[in-house]
Amino acid sequence: MITPFWLLLLACAPDETGSRSPSDADADTDTDTDSDADADTDTPETGSTATGDTGPVGPCDYETVDGIAIVDAEDLPLVGDWTLGDDAEFSGYHGTGYVFWDGPQYLGDATNGLMSLTLRFHAAGRYELRWRNQVGLGTSTTDHNDTWVRMTGVADFFGVKGPSTAEERVYPEPQCSDDAFVKAIEALPNVATVGCVEGSSTDGFLKVYSSGASDWSWSTRTNDNDGHVVVIELDAPGDVTFELAARSSFHLIDRLVWHDVGVGDGEAEDLDRPNTACTP
Repeated sequence: MITPFWLLLLACAPDETGSRSPSDADADTDTDTDSDADADTDTPETGSTATGDTGPVGPCDYETVDGIAIVDAEDLPLVGDWTLGDDAEFSGYHGTGYVFWDGPQYLGDATNGLMSLTLRFHAAGRYELRWRNQVGLGTSTTDHNDTWVRMTGVADFFGVKGPSTAEERVYPEPQCSDDAFVKAIEALPNVATVGCVEGSSTDGFLKVYSSGASDWSWSTRTNDNDGHVVVIELDAPGDVTFELAARSSFHLIDRLVWHDVGVGDGEAEDLDRPNTACTP
């Protein structure tokens, strides 16, 4: 298990005193514009490119190869009302299909349809989550456009925007309401602001959404109305647990990618790259 670095900071810090049907709309307010949400300039430039083949051994589901881990959504361990789709209306998907939640919406509860993968990262650093996705019901690009995400076994998991020297970070509950945690992050020299993610969060899960995705798009953001990219930080190579839970129905997911932030977007989004399933 990777020790969260903010606990190490605290040890050294001085003391201070002082259910709906599929036709129902998803009443959320993630109204980021595509130009805001997908701006590459919001992505911090810290982190080292992960190219090694070091780290733990043993069973895993997927792993990084040249700093990129790739999961085709049709290979996810579907449970409950998670469904594999291949409708011609949504042509352009990669592989044999895409997945979506075909059940009630859970806008404040991240305990339904929980899927889990073990991801092996072969180098320390910062990695961004990106998924290829689109809205699968209706014409509004701010409804049916999000899913719950949690990542554990990491040093840190948050949303971020701004330059690498003055980051604006948002965290899920309950971390963001922990005063000691917030003070430790605020003490980092490259952090300008720390707060709770706008919109929904619960039990370490972030609501991760697309913005303007009326067709297949790599738009992947958290924090309503002010999109932040979703990242993890690792202080050593290791295994990480990725969890996906149902939130909005008919949010179509085609492919998931985690890439070291030193890897370019074009390289990470290259559909000619195969998935990176661990070798048995």
